[in-house]
Amino acid sequence: LKIYRGSILDTTRPKQPNERDGVPYYFVSKQAFQEDATSGKFVEWGEYQKHLYGTSFGEIRRVIQRGRTCVLTLKPQSIPVLRNSDLMPYVIFIAPTSLERLKMSKQRQGINGNVKEDELKAIVAEAKKAEEQFGHYFDKVIVNYDLEQSFHELRLVIHRLESEPQWVPSVWLKSTNSVSNNLHQ
Repeated sequence: LKIYRGSILDTTRPKQPNERDGVPYYFVSKQAFQEDATSGKFVEWGEYQKHLYGTSFGEIRRVIQRGRTCVLTLKPQSIPVLRNSDLMPYVIFIAPTSLERLKMSKQRQGINGNVKEDELKAIVAEAKKAEEQFGHYFDKVIVNYDLEQSFHELRLVIHRLESEPQWVPSVWLKSTNSVSNNLHQ
């Protein structure tokens, strides 16, 4: 699985003594971060514990330029931003199963006591809302009935993407040259 890589986030958090830029974050000033956010350089960004964090298009391009597949975990409202970019993403939504099956799954994993029923209900409700609002952006939905089975299905989907022809929006074909140029910027 070395061909897959997540993106390194930009952050305004101060660098710790044992950290260096690019591992585990790109450390930037608040002003530079806000300028990048305003100019649309992030797929998504937000605040956590009074510091800003963001996934930049530039970092995704760096991963792709290195010949890797960039794997992202995004909030659903960020998917249209990514989907309407020049990056041509394949969007896989991992959906939770029913509330009862989710409870059983957590029990099997031994984390039943750590997760409250209200939290499980929220997971199911948020996933349903995400599918209703953003489902038309999903290329594939995998229902997580069982972690091992879902992982196997995910690997199968990825293998097919890498080895079989795929349908893509015609606008992507028209913009292939511009994508190639943008990847090298």
